[in-house]
Amino acid sequence: MTKDTWFDAFFRAVTSSPEFKTAAEKDYIWDFKKWLDEMEQNLKNATKISDTFNDAFNTPEAIEAGENYSSSYTPYINKTEETVSKEMKLDIQYFENKNPATFWFAWVAGMAKLKENLRESFIRPLKFKFLVQKLEEENLSPPPSGTPLNKDDTIDSKKDAKNKLYKQINEAYKKFNVNIPTWLLFYGPPGTWKTFITKKLAEELWAWLIKKSVWEFGSSYIHQTSNNIKSFFKQAKEASEKWPIILFLDEIDSLLSKRTDNIDANKAEEISQFLQEFNALEEAPNLIVIAATNRPDHLDSAILRSWRFDKKVYIWAPDKIARKELFQINIEKVNRPHKELDYDKLAELTDWYVSADIEAICDEVSRDASKSILDLANMVDNENANFDNIKEQLDDSIITMELLEQAIKETTSSIKYTDMSIYDNWLKEEQKETVRV
Repeated sequence: MTKDTWFDAFFRAVTSSPEFKTAAEKDYIWDFKKWLDEMEQNLKNATKISDTFNDAFNTPEAIEAGENYSSSYTPYINKTEETVSKEMKLDIQYFENKNPATFWFAWVAGMAKLKENLRESFIRPLKFKFLVQKLEEENLSPPPSGTPLNKDDTIDSKKDAKNKLYKQINEAYKKFNVNIPTWLLFYGPPGTWKTFITKKLAEELWAWLIKKSVWEFGSSYIHQTSNNIKSFFKQAKEASEKWPIILFLDEIDSLLSKRTDNIDANKAEEISQFLQEFNALEEAPNLIVIAATNRPDHLDSAILRSWRFDKKVYIWAPDKIARKELFQINIEKVNRPHKELDYDKLAELTDWYVSADIEAICDEVSRDASKSILDLANMVDNENANFDNIKEQLDDSIITMELLEQAIKETTSSIKYTDMSIYDNWLKEEQKETVRV
């Protein structure tokens, strides 16, 4: 048995003394009584508040309003996984050629190599494929037998001959067993218009567009992220049965990041579910998938297999020619009032600026140039306003080189602090399957 120290003996002597016991019992009893008194007072206050609410809401009008509200409202905490899953709605974009100058790839500045490559390996084969599908669908619905001949018979005859020729061309093309890429990965620094280029591809193909940031699949419910993924792809496949669709998955690395030994079970389940749905897209030939990422080095290797992404496209910062076109597109082609501008100089001043930067510069300059117009609007209500003078001043509100140069000085490149070696290193590893633009 361990011998007591001097402190043990001292502590035992103090705590066993009559004075210590009396003081402890007194303090305990006083604190407990005070606590009971406070609890009793709180209960009285709660009862008073409850009675007040009952008096205020125990009326026929209040009861009827409460019943109507409760019948149409279900607290989120009580929603089932099935109910939550139904909230994953598709946002489908449809395009109309209102301005030929800004439709299709005419709106994408520079990038001649990218546009040519996508036209030859992606756009032209898919356009022909969709044309043949449309013709086949029409052939499945011939006119009713016994339909009388009319003056359009000659036109119908030419149409039939044309359709038969298309069919022969298609049969000849199919013999080469060409694999048309329908799963693309766009990667590169932020602000290089990966989303915008995807939209222009949809316009080229006359396809519908569904845009989705992958992080939106996330849910606080257990297994609900996987259910959201499954529900989304199911709806996308069903929609593609009506018309060709480009499915754009932005920030794909937010979900399909590299798996490690420390990955939790839920994350592994989500990645597995996504890959499972991705593989099943072969059942939807009219569904084209384009994914985008700023960090290709973060992607899980399973999604990068060649049979999942047929083509990987590196979208680089625009060169001088592209930057010049970007200024022309964002000023001239949208008919913004401007003086004669030196587009070559503007392109030189914006070295390493990306597409989004140049678009922002043009937008900012347009706001500055139009401020004087708002000032003129305020002058119209003045009793002494000179309308002729106001009309003359309208012509002075234009975009100038001075305004553009000042905006460039005040705008920092989006990739100024980006480690570009990320893309160079990844490009070396994927060189054989990647198109650099």
